[in-house]
Amino acid sequence: MSFKITIIGGGSSTFTPQLMRLFIGSEVLQDSTICLMDVDEHRLDVMARLSKKLVEKTGASLKVEATTDRRESLTDADFVITAIAVGGVDAWEKDIEIPAKYGIYMPVCDSIGPGGIMRAFRHIPVLVEMAKELEEVSPKAWVFNYTNPVTANCMAMIKNSNVNVVGLCTCSSIPANPGYLARWVGVDPSEIITPAPAAGLNHCAAILRLRLRDGRDAFPLIRKNVSNPVIRLFLDEYNVLPYCWGHWTEFFPFLCKLEEEYRGRLQGLRMNFGIRVHDMKESAKRFAKWEKIVRDMAAGVRDISLDVLPSGEAVLVVDIIEALVENRNEVYVVNTLNRGAIENLPYDAVVEVSSTVGGYGVTPLHVGKLPGPLAAVLSNHVEAQKLTVEAALTGDKDIAFQALLQDPQVAAKLKPDQVKMLLEELLNAHADYLPRFFKK
Repeated sequence: MSFKITIIGGGSSTFTPQLMRLFIGSEVLQDSTICLMDVDEHRLDVMARLSKKLVEKTGASLKVEATTDRRESLTDADFVITAIAVGGVDAWEKDIEIPAKYGIYMPVCDSIGPGGIMRAFRHIPVLVEMAKELEEVSPKAWVFNYTNPVTANCMAMIKNSNVNVVGLCTCSSIPANPGYLARWVGVDPSEIITPAPAAGLNHCAAILRLRLRDGRDAFPLIRKNVSNPVIRLFLDEYNVLPYCWGHWTEFFPFLCKLEEEYRGRLQGLRMNFGIRVHDMKESAKRFAKWEKIVRDMAAGVRDISLDVLPSGEAVLVVDIIEALVENRNEVYVVNTLNRGAIENLPYDAVVEVSSTVGGYGVTPLHVGKLPGPLAAVLSNHVEAQKLTVEAALTGDKDIAFQALLQDPQVAAKLKPDQVKMLLEELLNAHADYLPRFFKK
């Protein structure tokens, strides 16, 4: 079958090669057109040349296009994959370091907390504009969003357009990965029943049950084998398995503690549970490595090889596309409107939950209730996300202030007057990307 698949952020030297591997390996998507769209002409040109060479080398029946015109890329699209980073690593660095000056120490800062809120402020206007364009030129297309913060971004697109929006994350592949889970359980992967039912919010979702083929509950085995204190805490207290546990620490301020002295730079410092704060210098090294490989391949300096490129093992978007077009009715963990699937989270929340994917779309499975204390924490985050979406689209500083106040990390550390100071500093630092907040 022939489809048009557009990648917004297609100049990425790490994500786009993973997608190209998957497209090339998909029998269902042969004869399709892959349209790469990016605002960075140089990066876009490199990825377009590499992608065409990959297609030629493998003999895949795919056509590759590239454009800096977003509307053109969306026209007649069947599927749109979004993976953008407004402001890039420089903006992310500010998301980490500015809150640290106020005593807020978080290891990632891309989904919640002041950093996650600022990232949402930068991304939501762009993604909503894209969704509205898609309504006009390809109203039946599906959007698969990988851009963080996934929850707030998807909430904004869903509430402000009529296009089909699903949020995806590499973490959400874990409930369907028997090899990964087998290491926790201490059994052969063939003994585990997957996909396991999962529910929560993106970066704070859990496997609710995990069984072996002989009928045994795998949770007691994990308790015996896993030494990680975060996993053990939530297994013991709530009887759920947090599969993206490093991100979970950000949702619970009492789990987010520094173990090294803060001296004006948070990046790279050790936090509890062996976590280190995301460091842009290390990221730059990794990006440079992949960019060189990609550039050399595109320029013909290095042999074209799929084996050298990132594997895409945890990127399930192609599997999900195939399930939609072939009516496979397979179960995947995705981010979508709750609609009662998780009984004790808001009906209109965007949740990460096991869902059936087939010819009728994406349908969240009813998983019942989360443990009460966990649902209470996540509901609080949902309210912060709703305020974040409203502030991002209106540029209302009062609502932005309310969003920060609602965030548990901020509430645990700062007084209201300090929150206002933090907000002003963050907004001013990102002013180039936040025109709505600086309207005359």
